[in-house]
Amino acid sequence: MQKVKHLILYVILALSAVSCVNTDSKVKYEPQPGDTLYTENAAMVVFDRNPERALLILDSAVVVGNLDEDRAKMLRARVLSRSTADLHFEEALQICEALMQSDFVDNPVNRENVLDLLITITRRRGDNEQWVRWSTEKVDLCRQQGDETEALRTEAEIGFILAQLGEEERGLAKLSGVIGALDEQRHFNEMDACIIAIKRKINILDILDRTENIIPLAQRIIDKIDDYRQHSDDYADGSFRLPQTDEQFNGYCNFYTAQAYCFLAKAYAEIGEYDTARHYMSLFEESDYGKTFSGRMMASRTWCILGDYDKMLAIYDVAAARLGNDTMNLDFSSMLYNRAFAAEAAGDYQASTSYWRRYTEIKNVLDRKQHEGQAFHYAARYKLQEERMNTEREQAKAKQNKSLALAGFILVILSVGFIIRLLIQRHAIDRKNRVLTEQMIEAVKYKKEISQKLQTSHFKLQTRAVEELNDEQLFDYLSNVIRREELFLNHSFGRQVLMDRFHINERRIGAAFSCCEGLPDFIRDLRLEYACQLITDNPEMTISEVATASGFSNLTVFGRDFKRKYEVTPTYFRSQMTAKK
Repeated sequence: MQKVKHLILYVILALSAVSCVNTDSKVKYEPQPGDTLYTENAAMVVFDRNPERALLILDSAVVVGNLDEDRAKMLRARVLSRSTADLHFEEALQICEALMQSDFVDNPVNRENVLDLLITITRRRGDNEQWVRWSTEKVDLCRQQGDETEALRTEAEIGFILAQLGEEERGLAKLSGVIGALDEQRHFNEMDACIIAIKRKINILDILDRTENIIPLAQRIIDKIDDYRQHSDDYADGSFRLPQTDEQFNGYCNFYTAQAYCFLAKAYAEIGEYDTARHYMSLFEESDYGKTFSGRMMASRTWCILGDYDKMLAIYDVAAARLGNDTMNLDFSSMLYNRAFAAEAAGDYQASTSYWRRYTEIKNVLDRKQHEGQAFHYAARYKLQEERMNTEREQAKAKQNKSLALAGFILVILSVGFIIRLLIQRHAIDRKNRVLTEQMIEAVKYKKEISQKLQTSHFKLQTRAVEELNDEQLFDYLSNVIRREELFLNHSFGRQVLMDRFHINERRIGAAFSCCEGLPDFIRDLRLEYACQLITDNPEMTISEVATASGFSNLTVFGRDFKRKYEVTPTYFRSQMTAKK
């Protein structure tokens, strides 16, 4: 009977439970705009430890109207960028590139946030070319907004990337420029950016095995942190990076000081100063950062150089336990590399060989994956870009051909117009020259007749003394003598000949010929008239013969003077005379 009662009680309880479950399932919760769960802050609180939950919250926040769709896309890309999956990286990259083409980035703050995501994604993917591209765009944006410090901070990253791309010296030069621009400034933001740049330079120098250059840089970090500790009020610049509490302040100082100790320990170990290296390693181990797993991993290589393989292996054991089955990565391959050294030093050559073999296998796989990943990424990305470039190239070519055709047509029109204008001008000039030639011929005939009359007429003044003549009479007398005796044909004829022959002074000759702008011009005109006469009477004479016969000692001077007086050349005048005959 007791068993029957217990059985009935169990049935009632089971039915009650089922009823409760069915009742709950009928209640469907509808998200409300006021729900605090579906907000940006709620998503960002959990996205590090539970990215799937964060993505769900973001989608719900858009549905209930708590979040703008474009901002939700950016936050979704931020969550996806923290993943290690290639597909998540690709999705995040596509979201950010789409946002860069939208109105969302018209706001400089949004643009900088999207650029930061693109930089993070391309850096984690190892896509150095795109890393440089987006970093350079961020530098330009920061400078446009007047944020020189953030521009320099990003330039430090570009310097590091350039070194990764094989341009070590260029990368080091850029980092040195950034450090020089920030080093002496007492502001927290500038100091922090300077320390980051120094660390990047140390990383490059370590890869290049320039150990001796690392020591002063690491010491510079310690000096800057010490100065910040002593004069923290001077560094308070109000930047968002500035530590707000004593705990944050001490944590910041201890972190970078510890890292500098580790840089110094490794550098001194590599140059063989082991005591100094161990001194800095002891300082590092005493620091808070040195006790963390990340800090111990940072120091592991130094313990290997110092020969303290037990410490190194203890760190690697912890790291291997954390990695579990995830051994296909650079961290694990690096540990295998150093384990091989440790085993060889201990005389366990079989284990050393095994580590080397596993290291080589993983390294080859990683290199192939990286190559295949880049090949897939670039094939997908640049196929479309290549097609777009080909289309643009064809359009540009067609536009260029159209422009060239239009330019050719315009050039032909201009050429035809120019030729027509030239022919019209040439025709006008020829007509004008013919008129001038006819006038010159008439003038030559007229002057020839006047000259004959003067030669046959009795000159009334010849019986009178020259000194009795006034200036006008003296001009008539002298000009008649010069014409009649053709004194002007002598190329050496001049004022002195008249002075010697007629016993008159230079002043009187100048006064007599003042009516015709002077004796030289008078002589030149007579010679040119005579040249016209020669050409008219003897068109077979060469221009050189005409010039000489006319009293000109220089053919160039003759041609210049003839053209200036008659507006045609002697050659043209002769051609007209030949044509008339």
